[in-house]
Amino acid sequence: MTPTHIGLFRCFASACIALLTACSAPTGHITVTMVPTVSDKITKANPVPANSTTFGLPSGNLLAARVWVSPQPQHIVLAVHGFNDYSKAFEPLAQHLVDAVQATVYAYDQRGFGANPEPGIWPGTHTLLSDLRNIAAQLRERHPGLPLTVLGESMGGAVVMVAASEVPGLTADQLILQAPAVWGAQSMPWYQRLSLQVMNAMAPEMTFTGRGLQSLGIRPTDDPEVSRDLSRDPLFIKATRVGSLAGVTELMGRAQTQTNLPPQRTLVLYGQRDRIIPQHPVCDWLTHLNTTTASTGVINVVIYPEGWHLLTRQLRNREPLQDMTHWLQNRPVPHQQTSTQAQQTLCVPG
Repeated sequence: MTPTHIGLFRCFASACIALLTACSAPTGHITVTMVPTVSDKITKANPVPANSTTFGLPSGNLLAARVWVSPQPQHIVLAVHGFNDYSKAFEPLAQHLVDAVQATVYAYDQRGFGANPEPGIWPGTHTLLSDLRNIAAQLRERHPGLPLTVLGESMGGAVVMVAASEVPGLTADQLILQAPAVWGAQSMPWYQRLSLQVMNAMAPEMTFTGRGLQSLGIRPTDDPEVSRDLSRDPLFIKATRVGSLAGVTELMGRAQTQTNLPPQRTLVLYGQRDRIIPQHPVCDWLTHLNTTTASTGVINVVIYPEGWHLLTRQLRNREPLQDMTHWLQNRPVPHQQTSTQAQQTLCVPG
């Protein structure tokens, strides 16, 4: 492509790409200025060290992973990270669950992310689903008799939802979806859909960053410490290929339009200050879920009016962490809603 073509395509795609790369907003060494927020943050005084490990796959590939071990585990949790992120994302959550419910928590770098080969290259939705199903089955075999919870954040939530809802299903007793990525092309304006299609056809290898999005209020968390850590972390992907954007959009659309609910008991957590997965596609997802899906499973939703995208990595992470703890222990979760009630909360005109 000539420089002129590239310039035209950049202008044509800017609205679409800017929003879709919002997960990559931390870029370079930044100074974060935010409106002061009262912190209600759980921080463990004596953290459990994360042990590095790997998961072997039938293909012969090894996926980088880490595990936070409880000496006498009562729960096994498998955590699946979001777009451009990797297994370190679950450090605060794992520390809390090890202490609060005696959980051993596993998290792996999905293929194409983190410490795995070819970071930033989209591996394909089928590959992501197959990897998750295989790893969950390994953990079931490794820890017989213990309840297995599979937890997905953002893109990881979409992977978990699709893997559980579609044949052959997902080995798990229950699911937690944190800010699930349900922003399919069907919830985008026509110009965003067209922009992404054209860019993916003409220049799938072109990369975009989230530079400048924080000035627009598009950031994943209000915690400056977390933002600085992401901006300096060499394993957090900061320049996103158009081909990867097209891939994750297809995955999100597949999650948004599932025709079956996961058979497992499922908890969904969503913050209304989330600008990475904004409110309108979540409204579209809930509307579809409540009107067209088979009632084979139970989904409960907790909505946080002041919650950001990274619910366990924000200044007020106590409430979401405690809600997950209560839910895992089958205790009442404050402000829990049905999917119909959540639809009424989020599908507000204007």
